Amino acid sequence: MAERNYIADIKDLLLELRDITILAMAQSGIKETSELSKSVQYVFTKDGIQMKVAEYYPFVSEGHIVKRRARTSKVPLDALIQWIKKKGIVGRSTKSGRFISVNQLAFAIQMSIFKKGINSKRRAAGKKFAEKVANSVADYTSEELANLLANEIADELVEMFAPVAV
Repeated sequence: MAERNYIADIKDLLLELRDITILAMAQSGIKETSELSKSVQYVFTKDGIQMKVAEYYPFVSEGHIVKRRARTSKVPLDALIQWIKKKGIVGRSTKSGRFISVNQLAFAIQMSIFKKGINSKRRAAGKKFAEKVANSVADYTSEELANLLANEIADELVEMFAPVAV
């Protein structure tokens, strides 16, 4: 019977940890109805309590390198031709090894940007909520788990030492 109480208490704790995590994320600007918030889940494993969340959780928290999306629009050839001339870039054909014209090189760069996109030097700002979530969950877990276990142990001690009626 005592084991069932412990298990029920731990399951309740896992649900409360989920709510605390979503609340901490909401304070950082993540909507409670977002897919990231919906993906938060805590499970009890043989090693302890583990948080399961969508793969992109760290990217939203810490930020990521901005990339110009592929297949949105093509860079104007005139701008590429000016850039190639300014930088003094000379292109070669990969098949024949011969030099190619500035126009051909500009077209090749334009198509590469169109298909693959461009990595930016600036980073997208993250919400910086991972540390806040970890601290909130750790503080609450330590206090709540200690209280739950202390109450369960106290109840069992009372039952153990209760006078037996004859």
